[in-house]
Amino acid sequence: MDYDDLLVLPPVGHLPGTDDVPGRASPGVRTANRRGRARARLAKTSTRPGSAADGPVSAEGPAITPGDAPDGSARAPDEEGLCFALLGPVRAWRGERELDLGPPQQQAVLAALLLRRGRPATAAELIDAVWGDRPPRAAVSMLRTYASRLRKVLEPVRAAGEPPKVIVTAADGYRIRVPGRAVDLNLFEQRVAKARKLRGEGRLSAASELLHTALDVWEGTPLAGLPGPLAQDERSRLAEVRLSVLEASLDAEVELGRHGESIAALTALLSKHPLRERLCRLLMLALYRSGRQAEALAAYRGMRSTLVAELGIEPGTSLRDLHDRMLAADPALVPAGPPGEDDAQEASLPPVTGVRPAQLPADLATFTGRETELTQADAMLTSGGKTAAVVIAAFSGMAGVGKTTLAVHWAHRVAHRYPDGQLFLDLRGFDPAAAAMSPAEVVRVFLEALGVPARSVPDSPDARIALYRTLLADRRMLILLDNARNSEQVRPLLPGSPGCLVVVTSRTQLFGLVAGAGARPVAVNPLTPAEAHAFLTRRLGAGPPTAEPRATDEIIRRCGRLPLALALVAARAATRPGQPLGAVARELSDSRGSLDAFTVCDPATDLRAVFSSSYDHVSRPAARLFHLLGLVPGPDISVHAAAALAGLPLRETRTLLTELVRSHLLVEQSPGRHTVHELLRVHAAERVLTEEPRQERERAVERLLCWYLHTADAACPDLAERGCRTPLESPPPSCHPLTFTTRDQALRWCEQERPNLVAAAHLAATTARPCTVR
Repeated sequence: MDYDDLLVLPPVGHLPGTDDVPGRASPGVRTANRRGRARARLAKTSTRPGSAADGPVSAEGPAITPGDAPDGSARAPDEEGLCFALLGPVRAWRGERELDLGPPQQQAVLAALLLRRGRPATAAELIDAVWGDRPPRAAVSMLRTYASRLRKVLEPVRAAGEPPKVIVTAADGYRIRVPGRAVDLNLFEQRVAKARKLRGEGRLSAASELLHTALDVWEGTPLAGLPGPLAQDERSRLAEVRLSVLEASLDAEVELGRHGESIAALTALLSKHPLRERLCRLLMLALYRSGRQAEALAAYRGMRSTLVAELGIEPGTSLRDLHDRMLAADPALVPAGPPGEDDAQEASLPPVTGVRPAQLPADLATFTGRETELTQADAMLTSGGKTAAVVIAAFSGMAGVGKTTLAVHWAHRVAHRYPDGQLFLDLRGFDPAAAAMSPAEVVRVFLEALGVPARSVPDSPDARIALYRTLLADRRMLILLDNARNSEQVRPLLPGSPGCLVVVTSRTQLFGLVAGAGARPVAVNPLTPAEAHAFLTRRLGAGPPTAEPRATDEIIRRCGRLPLALALVAARAATRPGQPLGAVARELSDSRGSLDAFTVCDPATDLRAVFSSSYDHVSRPAARLFHLLGLVPGPDISVHAAAALAGLPLRETRTLLTELVRSHLLVEQSPGRHTVHELLRVHAAERVLTEEPRQERERAVERLLCWYLHTADAACPDLAERGCRTPLESPPPSCHPLTFTTRDQALRWCEQERPNLVAAAHLAATTARPCTVR
């Protein structure tokens, strides 16, 4: 796609498609001016953290990059400040001076680090990003050379022996530390997210203006000229992102009554993207509201002909419905006047008889197992169908455990019970690339799916919710709300009258929804060994697992019976038909201690990225406790041992453990005792290496070993009547060992902690460090 041909929307009130108007600057001059303005904005925002450079509707939040400072704040790397451009050729400036970033491969390394947004990138990840499956033999040394050259370019005045501040070493790779607003891609995404929020609040004009300023950041094809699979994938992804934002901007223009000015831009975009039904719908509305009904109907016929000829399908329900309403001259299609954001609008209930949405995603053809969870969910309908309340099924579990797949499968299985249709939406509660949807945004989407014209949707969130519940009254509908962040995001979306089924999936336990709204919880756990074996058989066929049962069992064990991990391994095996499963099992064994074997280009299925999106949504103290658990040598940990590990009071530790359990980053296997899933434990071990200094890691291990040693010593008198006890130094202030009043207490503790004591002894022997904390 040629990005220079995509229309960059000028300031509000002036739409693209008017380049030939006399008196306007030439396209080349406008492009140069636009680039200069974008560079100036980036330089300005990167040196003024917290500034509101875009006025009252600026989308720029605090410029925070994870790990920039102990308090989480961002720091400009030098007095002049650095800024970077990715939405075009990769460029960098210090103040007003552009920097020479070297050859394309070196620029690709810088782009890969910037796209990680402050998270560390291993050497293997960077090599794969730049060279793909065929790296040169000297890739590692070339990578080091590129990193060294970039450091000299970005920090030319760094003193000899002074550690780098911008591109820093992290584990076996690198990460970049720059303020978030110093990168044009971040600035673009922040503005788009703010515009989405403004629109959800009914501030349409402000949202439209902010979308224009977001698009103005672009300078052409993103990552232009960069080699490697990462740049190629990002160019494709960003192409779709930019086109979606262009559609949203034009949608806002049409809704604001600027339909006549939008026609040229919509016509040009639709000619380049003839299969985009949303563009056709907007063009039809703009033409119809401009008094050009025949042309609006002709646009529909052209879209239908294209879809039938090229794909063999009919237009979607929304486009067909708009066509029928135009044929019937529906007066609701032409608003009385341009909407005012401060007007108190009261939406009349539109005629929606016969509108039956069917929005469920496709069921997975290879779905297998989950009989226990399905039986539990089916029981809700048996008991709940006779009550006067909405049935709410809350599927919760850790990231990658298959909640959405299970919920969609069950929804298809029971959809026949709800003849008035199904609504579905991803609430983006844990989406690393987009903000979570507000209830007002969700209700707006649902109202339009139920047949309410966009112009008739109330501006007030409360009015929207009231209309939504009115439309659902006396209906039997299934509503699937996927990926909810918390109960507060879901509660306003619940119908007000019985007859509907609401299915919610979340990585949190949705305790408030269970307690306050009577939701029925369904815990989604890793597959059983038999289910995991059936999972691989459905994905690979019966041949390979039957031929190599030991390798199959090893793969299942290494994947922790987690569906996402199994799916990634099955996909790798399926794409290498000549490779035995034993080779896949050895590859997993070789990567023990890291999640590299589960790394893919898609952040939605990359296991490390999926786990990180859960980790990033808990509080900072809880996140610290979680990654410290990566240092624990034994299979589980008690509350008291966790308090010693973190150096925290017992009460605070209990609160943090509860937060981790409700976020499904931790499992409370028995009262007061917790364990971590095998792969989450690996993720914690990776994170602790990048999040905690070496000295603090060693202090945490010493606190834990000291606690085990002194508590075991306290149990000794009750278990051994004779024998010589080794004298110990007094425990340090941060270590609070247990004491025992009876022999049964001491014996019970020793039985519970036997595996942990053995593991602690091995760890102490390996590290050869005294159990003291200085």
